[in-house]
Amino acid sequence: MSAFNVFARRFNRTVWAVAIALITLIAVFVPSALAQRPPSPYLYTSSEWVSIGANQSETLVWRCPSDRYTVGGGFETEAISGNSAEGFKMIHSYPEDYRTWRLRFRNTDDAARNVKIYNICALP
Repeated sequence: MSAFNVFARRFNRTVWAVAIALITLIAVFVPSALAQRPPSPYLYTSSEWVSIGANQSETLVWRCPSDRYTVGGGFETEAISGNSAEGFKMIHSYPEDYRTWRLRFRNTDDAARNVKIYNICALP
């Protein structure tokens, strides 16, 4: 066997060893790196349903987590059996501070009504 053939065999073995090592490293480290994506810039949070009694007013507040701030908010109302869709009056809905959404609501129905408050939170 010539010196060139010996060199070619060793070179091929080295290339294969390096290629296998690189494939192994990629298979191990790339999925874990991809799994650690940064958090979404926006987080949509909401309270549970809160029951507002007949002809009652209520103030609700909902805060963003400590690492986020409020960029918007609102509410959803759910008519209970027999209630009309017009059975409420929004008094105010605004950001109380940089992390809190505030809602003041008046139920004008003769029966209780459910309300949920939303807060859209963003990363600084």
